[in-house]
Amino acid sequence: MRRRRTGFLLLAAAAFWLPIGSAAQQAEPGIPYETFTLPNGLVFIVHEDHSSPIVAVDVWYDVGSANEQLGRSGFAHLFEHLMFEETKNLSKGDFDDYLTAAGGMNNGSTTEDRTNYFEVVPSNRVNLALWLESERMANLSVTQANFTREREVVKEERRLRVDNQPYGAAMLTLDTLSTDWFPYKHTVIGTMADLDSATVVDVMAFHDMYYVPNNAAIAVAGDVTAAEVRAMAERYFGAIQRGPEKAALPPVPATPRTDGERRVVLDDRMASIPLYSAVYSVPPHGHADTYALSLLSSILGRGESSRLYQRLVKDERAALMVSVGVGSNAGPGTFVIRAFPNRGVAVSRVEDLVYDEIAKLQADGVTMRELEKAKNQVRASMVMGRQSVLQKAEALQHYRRYHGDLSAMETDLDRYMAVTSSDIRRVANRYLTVENRTVVIARPAQQGDASTDAKGGA
Repeated sequence: MRRRRTGFLLLAAAAFWLPIGSAAQQAEPGIPYETFTLPNGLVFIVHEDHSSPIVAVDVWYDVGSANEQLGRSGFAHLFEHLMFEETKNLSKGDFDDYLTAAGGMNNGSTTEDRTNYFEVVPSNRVNLALWLESERMANLSVTQANFTREREVVKEERRLRVDNQPYGAAMLTLDTLSTDWFPYKHTVIGTMADLDSATVVDVMAFHDMYYVPNNAAIAVAGDVTAAEVRAMAERYFGAIQRGPEKAALPPVPATPRTDGERRVVLDDRMASIPLYSAVYSVPPHGHADTYALSLLSSILGRGESSRLYQRLVKDERAALMVSVGVGSNAGPGTFVIRAFPNRGVAVSRVEDLVYDEIAKLQADGVTMRELEKAKNQVRASMVMGRQSVLQKAEALQHYRRYHGDLSAMETDLDRYMAVTSSDIRRVANRYLTVENRTVVIARPAQQGDASTDAKGGA
């Protein structure tokens, strides 16, 4: 993600909040919306919220690192940078300067599945945000000079955030080693070799295929009407030509894997203590098991009352920290467990404790108290995640992209609430298996010992 300059609006948006009561007493707040599609295929989703005079414009292009070809990694992330550069009618720096002068903020980010760009502006300048987005959709100018400059920025970002960060190599290895699906077998940020070999012709071919109206959707949320947005949409985007239809990605392989544990031990010159990480492959986000897997991750590793925290950190004092999370994607997802051993504690000891707790849960299930707590966490998170116009715009885009159906937001919380203790036990036994496990251990360089790669039980 690029850090962009912000105006006063960021503080105003941060200060605007709604008090909530007990999570158990809150229903998921709805997001009323209207949607329309221009003849060129560009989708608009409009949510009216007149409680504050601000508007979020959230553009998602359905392109991420999954769409990159062999030897062309990092292109989607590179375009996250290039799209802030020159266009036919904008010089370098104009994009930020116009928004800052209007009191707005903007940023962008890239994942395996999508690239987003957003602005939050005073409601009387929503026309500016939409014009800027139309300008870079239709008139981006990639010159040798700005391409070379931004490529070096991306390479420096990789050095700063990955190559020279503790555990950076371990994180990248874990992501790519755990999957057999080609679109996810390379990292979002790309390799230095692929970035160095890229040309302006290469990246513009990538742009012309994916950064087109029929591969994008724009969510507009805030103090604006659907009629106003439609008029501006037709004015600013109507004349942009439809692009080619993108090639379909290969079929997603079945999960869980059944071919056995994958294990790598890395010497990390930046690390001062070891890091144990395990990933279990899980289905894409739209799969019915996502709800039970998400609640399972909370029961195992969210908060100080979670099972792994109580066992590893509090009772055994074997770990400094333990965390569990689900990485949910359009393709295969990940169920990730991480722990930092205490000094003097072998990584193998931490592994054995993790696997022992998993085995107990698989055998005995979870208590109703644990399940209710996890559900309350989901409910509270959904309520807290609907308090700003940008959060609501992002939620609309999420359901469009990852569920393929905006109406899914109306039943999403109900699906979490319908999960039973039997469902939790079932997904734990199905996915948290040795045959589906990938383990990456990062140890301080020249300080590792044989115990760091000893296999634990299941």
